[in-house]
Amino acid sequence: MKNPDFKWSENCLETRLYIQHFVTDIPLSFEAFLYQTASHLNETNTTKTFSFYLFRIEELPSVACIHFSKNDNNFISRTHAPFGGIQCDEKCNAEELIFLLRCVENWFSMQTEPILIVKTSPTCYNPTSKNSLISKTYAFLGYNINDKLINYHIQISQSPFFRNINYAEVRRLAKCKKSGFRAGLYDEPDIEIVYTFIKESRIAKGYLMSMTFEQLESLINNFPKQCKIFVVKIEGKIIALTVTILVCKGILYNFMPADLATYKSFSPMVYLMETVYNYCQKEEIGILDLGVSLDSNGNEKPGLLKFKKNLGGIKSFKISYQKQLKSLN
Repeated sequence: MKNPDFKWSENCLETRLYIQHFVTDIPLSFEAFLYQTASHLNETNTTKTFSFYLFRIEELPSVACIHFSKNDNNFISRTHAPFGGIQCDEKCNAEELIFLLRCVENWFSMQTEPILIVKTSPTCYNPTSKNSLISKTYAFLGYNINDKLINYHIQISQSPFFRNINYAEVRRLAKCKKSGFRAGLYDEPDIEIVYTFIKESRIAKGYLMSMTFEQLESLINNFPKQCKIFVVKIEGKIIALTVTILVCKGILYNFMPADLATYKSFSPMVYLMETVYNYCQKEEIGILDLGVSLDSNGNEKPGLLKFKKNLGGIKSFKISYQKQLKSLN
């Protein structure tokens, strides 16, 4: 294992800091979310990564981690990803996580007026007990909540999709099938077609693209097992699609959905979500994350929130924390 750039030891615990342009894998005692893996960190970060790992002394592998990158005077976990924050195994306790975060603060306090920003995963990603542990750790150390967004997810069960959705959506689903729409996986996708479709759909709704073509192409090409694209077609023409990301074995994130406004009365997105739901059933994926619902100004959209609820969505939250550190310089 590579030697750390710095380490702290206390009461049989050790935090190791690795500062790297190219992140190397460190063994973990838990399955890391895709955004916490070295491969994704290396794919998306353009600056140095500050990776903190918690160990119980004389034990391998690491039992908790958190990654940061710098943006002006801010250190963000994570910058080019939907979320970052602490991820840990089931045995971690408050004392251990507090030690980890204190080491993080100790290091960044050597900067000029540093601000730590932590974007956490949706609460549906973790058991209630772990969410409580992590949120109490941030609160204990004085982190303020600077964003708390509604996030919807669908709990995958053996029940068919139509039994869990609003009656109006059931009718739209039937209308799509009666009209001859076809839905399924987009094998060997033409990424230029995918990107152009998403971009034009978003422009029509007054949104900007959050990714460049090169970024989407890199994501799909470098993570083919995690990135799956689903489409709805009529006579070979794509009228709705979504890029999904397998965040971990049990969670699929509905990352970039898009549809044509001219087919709004059919609501092909419902048919698309049934297709993704059926895929989750087949692959034994327990959670389909529908994400947050924001307009181009970052405000929550009531209509989109309602639509996700009508699809059988269950509400959770996606929280960001912030703390201004006192500089030791």
